[in-house]
Amino acid sequence: MGAFYKCILTFGFVLLVSLPGAQAIESFREWKTADGTKTLQAEYLSSRNGDVTIRRKQDGKTFTISLDVLSAEDREWVQTKEKEIAAGGPREAGEKFADLISGEWERTEGHGLKYRLYGDRKLRRTEGGGYPLVVYLHGRNMDVMTDDVPWLAREFSSDSNYRERPCFIIAPQNPDQMGWNGEKADGVIAIVRELIDELPVDEKRIYLNGYSMGAFGTFRIIEMEPKLFAAGVPVAGGGSPRMASTIKDVPFWVFHGANDPTVNVSLSRDIVDALKNEGVEVKYTEYPEGDHGIAGRVYADEEMHEWLFDQSR
Repeated sequence: MGAFYKCILTFGFVLLVSLPGAQAIESFREWKTADGTKTLQAEYLSSRNGDVTIRRKQDGKTFTISLDVLSAEDREWVQTKEKEIAAGGPREAGEKFADLISGEWERTEGHGLKYRLYGDRKLRRTEGGGYPLVVYLHGRNMDVMTDDVPWLAREFSSDSNYRERPCFIIAPQNPDQMGWNGEKADGVIAIVRELIDELPVDEKRIYLNGYSMGAFGTFRIIEMEPKLFAAGVPVAGGGSPRMASTIKDVPFWVFHGANDPTVNVSLSRDIVDALKNEGVEVKYTEYPEGDHGIAGRVYADEEMHEWLFDQSR
């Protein structure tokens, strides 16, 4: 069953029948399948890479579906909408997040995860283009919710860094410390998509990075959504070489310590070699005397920040 049909049928949804002169209320409009047999009232949220994200009117549930399953009229409408957005114009933070863009590390939650969110007040509005979004995934047994400023993620919001590279930053809390997988990975992706819709985010500059368990999560989540992220920085982690063909179009800078007793350096070497075998010029830094505690050194490295923010889809 296709995503559009699931979107229609979930929770016993009754198909809407178009009535003469009927119009969508507010920003809702009628969407139709390519064969014309199914219709749905939903609000356009965003579109990218041949997919469109809509919010169903009946229950507010959000779905991302392929444009291929929609009618020619819907595809043309989305294309026009994309051109309007690309033309620029003012963009503002939505009501839900505006107060959280305060210049402080705010606490919030959504999609099954608690997380920290940072953005300077001036980022609430832009005249066009938007700002990068940085996603930091912590390592095992780490807590980003308690301290005033979450460790490592704070480097992106430091005064010297932020003056040169203003951005939105999020640091989700892993609820069970058992890896960034399953519903936790889904939650990270859902948060990113919601922030794209609610904040003036530059969709071409979304960066994922993480330390240890978060580095494994960086590889895994980019494998799940390779078209969503502009770059990844995994530190002291690793990924399966089988991922290489899926993630090969995403730039990576991988870091590891040669003497890491916690996560064997071979786990980074193997995925780097697999990416190189795919013809990718992946960046890899291995500290000859480094152990598992290299994260502070990596996140303090201005060259890493410069490289990361130079990447764009």
